[in-house]
Amino acid sequence: MTEKKSLNSLIIHPDIEPGVIDNAMLTRCILEYGPTEEAGRLFAEEGVHLDEATIVRLEFQNILRIDHLWMLKSLTKLTLAHNLIEKIENLELLTGLNELDLSFNKIERIENLDALVNLEVLTLFHNKIRKLENLDTLTKLLVFSIGDNLIEDYKEMAYLRRFRFLRSVSFRGNPCCDDPMAYQFLKSALTKVTYLDYKIITEEERESGVALFRGLLRRLDEADEKAEKERIAKEEYEAKVEFYALSFVEYLSGPELLDSMFQKDPDGSLLLMLGGELLNFYEDYKEQYVETMAGLVEYAQGAYNTRQIEVKLFRDLVDNALADSVSKSKEIVKKFEEKKVGLVNQMNEVIAKFMSKQATLEELEPNIVDLGEAFNDSLYEMWKNLMTIEMQLYEQCEESRTQFAVNLTEMITKLLEVSRGAFGSWRESELVWSTRQSDHLAKLVGNKVLLGDATPELFEVMMDREAMMNLVAQSSDNHLRFIDAREDLLMTRANNWRDHLVSGTNDNEIKRNRDRILEINYFIDNQREAWTDMQMSMTEAVDPEAAALLGDDF
Repeated sequence: MTEKKSLNSLIIHPDIEPGVIDNAMLTRCILEYGPTEEAGRLFAEEGVHLDEATIVRLEFQNILRIDHLWMLKSLTKLTLAHNLIEKIENLELLTGLNELDLSFNKIERIENLDALVNLEVLTLFHNKIRKLENLDTLTKLLVFSIGDNLIEDYKEMAYLRRFRFLRSVSFRGNPCCDDPMAYQFLKSALTKVTYLDYKIITEEERESGVALFRGLLRRLDEADEKAEKERIAKEEYEAKVEFYALSFVEYLSGPELLDSMFQKDPDGSLLLMLGGELLNFYEDYKEQYVETMAGLVEYAQGAYNTRQIEVKLFRDLVDNALADSVSKSKEIVKKFEEKKVGLVNQMNEVIAKFMSKQATLEELEPNIVDLGEAFNDSLYEMWKNLMTIEMQLYEQCEESRTQFAVNLTEMITKLLEVSRGAFGSWRESELVWSTRQSDHLAKLVGNKVLLGDATPELFEVMMDREAMMNLVAQSSDNHLRFIDAREDLLMTRANNWRDHLVSGTNDNEIKRNRDRILEINYFIDNQREAWTDMQMSMTEAVDPEAAALLGDDF
């Protein structure tokens, strides 16, 4: 009896050796699935730019391992179906991915998808997956296929309730689908899903499942409600952190940063395990810290608002100056156009006389020269006035930028002074805490009775005065380094913000000024060329020797 072969094994290219993805494979597959006929020929001639590819299909390539995809920076859809892949990996740089197809492979575990936060369609059909996990960051998931895998408990699918936008799920082909209760549970539990195995779920089907799984569904609803509250609280906290980050004081509001400092300090955390009066000292320390930082945060928020007002005033000033410059320039161009109309009319009369043979070129030459000089004088006058307006605008903006930079520097300097005071108070509180901690611990050194139920590690330290004092000193040093680092972060970000804004406004104004000068000169050149073309229209009826009599004006 012949061995039964899977569809995958029959259609994977037998002539391709198993291997990993490389540039040659990517280029070949992009060309293979790219445009056809004439568009395809042109596409191939231009060459494949991997960093510009938005869709890549690597199907039936005997691929063993996902790799070499980091250069596909523009990718939105990736198909790796019908291969020999055993592990999901090396996709973290494809953050723009909307669709991912890993069906018909040998994947045993869902993993390494955390960075694909924009993923909307995920296909894992026909693999060896037993558990739904590690999908929490895919909050935009809309379509999910997990059919023909090895999921044995249909209640595992309750995991999908967390995806608020999920509308279509494919599940058929898992071992648990043999249970007649499976689909009744899925239809009642996945309340946001509209299509199950590509069939719409009716309200009657949902209600039927609700009657069977009422208790379980109630517990799931309670868990979902709790998770939703946690999600909202997390989003609010992150929004608060982002808001405070604008004024460089994120995580300084409340005790979080101090708690984090102790969590990152194993020595201090170990000593705190003694509890008792030491915890009272710690709470005093925390209270002083919160009070100190509350003052800094309040000032920083006010300073942020003041800076925003200053930025708006500066931009309004520049915009108004620019608008005034544009208005004046339009008036100058308008006056030139009015003069130009008269000169053009006169020139057309000259041309008409010449074309009707009322006068020869030699007779008309003085008029042509005079009109040309008048036009050039008007053109030069317009150029001079336009350049004067632009120069005045540039100088005005330069003065504003200089004052703007001075104002921002003063604001940032004041903020840093206040922050130095706050962080100095924090260091003082740290020294007080360290002293009180050291004095309290000194009373317990070597006293087995007072040490009570201390852990073996802590007990060993507290039986040796020198070891205890070294631990306290080391803990204090760790804290002071932590404080220094946070102060440096605030100062660096504040100064960088000012420098970036000031240099950005300078660079933008220099570019605007250069573009404006080029625009003026381009406009002048076009006007001059148009006048010359009008004069040259007469040469069509004149031999070159006669035309040469007019010299440069012709």
